[in-house]
Amino acid sequence: MNIEERVKAHIETELVLDRKIQLELDASLTGILDSAGVLELVIWVEDVFGFSVAIDRITPDDFASVRRIAEWIRSSGGKLPD
Repeated sequence: MNIEERVKAHIETELVLDRKIQLELDASLTGILDSAGVLELVIWVEDVFGFSVAIDRITPDDFASVRRIAEWIRSSGGKLPD
């Protein structure tokens, strides 16, 4: 499972509990994740991908889609767990 698949699965199963969704990698997450959901996702990213996130370095563009989140994880030094 690559980074995109891990992020997509986490959002679909853990962060959007009140409805069933199938995300596309480039679909906008506006209206799907609120600010609390973004913070939960950041904590999960830190834990799963092994790096610390500076909250003041997060931009809306970084969390615009699953693909953008995966790009942000890679550029921040995150890697898939063994």
